[in-house]
Amino acid sequence: MKNLKKSHLILIAVSVLTLLGCIGITGYLLFSNYQNVRLFKQAQENFRRNDAASLSLAEAQLLQVIASDNDNEAAYIMLGVISEKNRCYPEQVYYCYMAHRLNPLSRKNKAAYIQSLCFARYFDRLENFLAQQTDLDAGEEQLLLYAACRNDSLNKYKDLQKKWKDDFSIAGLGKLLQDDSNLRGKLETLKKFPANDSFLKQEVLACAAQISLALNDYANAEKFLEEAYTLNQSAFAPALGRYYANFNSFGKALPVFEKYLKVYHDPAVAIQTAEIYCLLKQIDKIAKLREQYQ
Repeated sequence: MKNLKKSHLILIAVSVLTLLGCIGITGYLLFSNYQNVRLFKQAQENFRRNDAASLSLAEAQLLQVIASDNDNEAAYIMLGVISEKNRCYPEQVYYCYMAHRLNPLSRKNKAAYIQSLCFARYFDRLENFLAQQTDLDAGEEQLLLYAACRNDSLNKYKDLQKKWKDDFSIAGLGKLLQDDSNLRGKLETLKKFPANDSFLKQEVLACAAQISLALNDYANAEKFLEEAYTLNQSAFAPALGRYYANFNSFGKALPVFEKYLKVYHDPAVAIQTAEIYCLLKQIDKIAKLREQYQ
């Protein structure tokens, strides 16, 4: 009997402890959820103010929200918009992808993700994503063709090429890239592309720089790359830095690379930066860079 009573007492004690644990966990979850809701509402208010300080605060608050609630689609959407405003396109790619993953049926989420891939110039991912879609509209088909041109994989889309036109769209720019003849004529044609489309404008500048290099016109190649860099630093910093290092001076390349590496972890750019440090005998900076990439 005594053993039975002890067993009952132990079972009661375990039950009480389990109940208290459940109550504690439930209370914590409720409190955490309340905190998240309150923080998200504050972030929404700051986001609506739309000034630099408020957007920075909203970003910090939203990052706290998704740290404990990584299924918050609205938070990812707002973070994507903030990244776009700050021209931090690689970050925008991540946030827009997460929003699209959480709600793949949303056309807005899909369009935002495609746009982020364009401005980040992630043409391999852009092509792969669009090639998997079954409901591409005309604009998305054009982007697929242009991405394929950039990836040298145009042969995979022979049926889609039948829709190509000699116009001044992004697909028209892709078609222009396929013809290696009359490079100077191409430069004149590029001047006719509209400047009111930000993505098209940056790609026209990239093409102009590419053609100028092929013509050994280094002054114009540098000018076009600098204009593209002004529009989109995250995408064109590596290209501009490499150009400076190869055709101008290491002194001009270093600030571009260093500014880029403060934001983005890019081993390829880090290696190029380290090589310049070696050539300029800036040993202390090499050591710091090595610490970051070990």
